[in-house]
Amino acid sequence: MSSPISFEQFKSNPTAGIAFVAILAVMFLFYELRTSHKIQLESQEARIETLENKLVIYEDRLEEVNKRLIECISINKP
Repeated sequence: MSSPISFEQFKSNPTAGIAFVAILAVMFLFYELRTSHKIQLESQEARIETLENKLVIYEDRLEEVNKRLIECISINKP
C-alpha cells in the first residue's frame, strides 16, 4: 500500500503534508470518541435499568410501610 503523499510532495510542501497528517489524526480521534461514547451509553443504560428495578422495589416497600403506619395510627386513636 502506497502512502497518499510521497516524500517528494512532502519535501516540496511540508505544510500540506503536516495538515494531511493532522486531518488523519483528528478523524481517528473523532472515531475513537464516538466508539467510546457508544460503549459508555450502553453501560449507562444497563445501570439505569438496574436502578429503576431497585426503585420499584423500594417504592413497594414504602407503600407497605405506609399502610402499616396508617393501621397503627388508626388502632391507637382514642
